[in-house]
Amino acid sequence: MAAPRLHPAKTRTAVLPTFADVPLRAIRVPDNRLRTFDPDWAVVLAEMFRDSGQQTPIDLVPEGKGFVLISGLHRLEAAKLLKWPEITAQIVPEACLPSIDVLRRRELLENLARKDLNALERSGGLAELKDVHERLYPETRHGGKRGNQHTGGEKRQVAIFAFCHHAAETTGLSDRAVRLAITIWNGLSDDSRMRLKGTSVAEKQSELQALSELAAETQSKVLDQILAPVPKAASVADALVLLAGRPPLTNAEQQFKRVSNSLSKLNMSGRAAVFRQHKAEILDLARREGWFDA
Repeated sequence: MAAPRLHPAKTRTAVLPTFADVPLRAIRVPDNRLRTFDPDWAVVLAEMFRDSGQQTPIDLVPEGKGFVLISGLHRLEAAKLLKWPEITAQIVPEACLPSIDVLRRRELLENLARKDLNALERSGGLAELKDVHERLYPETRHGGKRGNQHTGGEKRQVAIFAFCHHAAETTGLSDRAVRLAITIWNGLSDDSRMRLKGTSVAEKQSELQALSELAAETQSKVLDQILAPVPKAASVADALVLLAGRPPLTNAEQQFKRVSNSLSKLNMSGRAAVFRQHKAEILDLARREGWFDA
């Protein structure tokens, strides 16, 4: 395997990243990618590369005689489409491990800022971002040095809040949305995460939240119902009803449940406004059922 050709003008010392032209065949793409590959975007990048060349290097870390991709999957695939033998990369030495997390954090933040992530991808990205943050700042993992249990708990809550606040500022999500997304991801089993990829359920945060609150074994049974070749349930709630041996609610029953739940959440003036809008029907029903005779 040909060694990467270093850029003399950009070469750094041994403990800092270097820039080089790396053979494409020497690069391994890890499986734990946050975003799924978009072939259309790779085609667009290939056309841009054809016109003006590669403007931004990909990021790699050494692995044996080759390299592992940190960021730049679509740039790498664009180079493959153009049948380039090499691609310009920033190589982060093993002795510079913190820089790997810095680069991964940058990629996660860039991806999380995009609007095309589904709910599952966003939850996974935020959970990994939190892990990267704690590796970069170990004192936040357990709230710094442990004092008594009460003090340690307080410090950890402060650390978690600080991370969520930072993530909210950099991704445009609210603190609550960040916390909820991480809770959902942590609640899903590894098997559930794998099975949910590419499904319509992965788009629905409310369904993911309901699933994450179940035990791993129950999650598996629920997904068996929802993801069957001919789905037996349309939602987590329907699947739980089936697992309990009861028939699922009809469309009319589901609609009644939604309306009833929504009505109960309104304040007194809100409910009064609804009653006034349906005054004639309510009075007619009251007369027919003898409400006023009681």
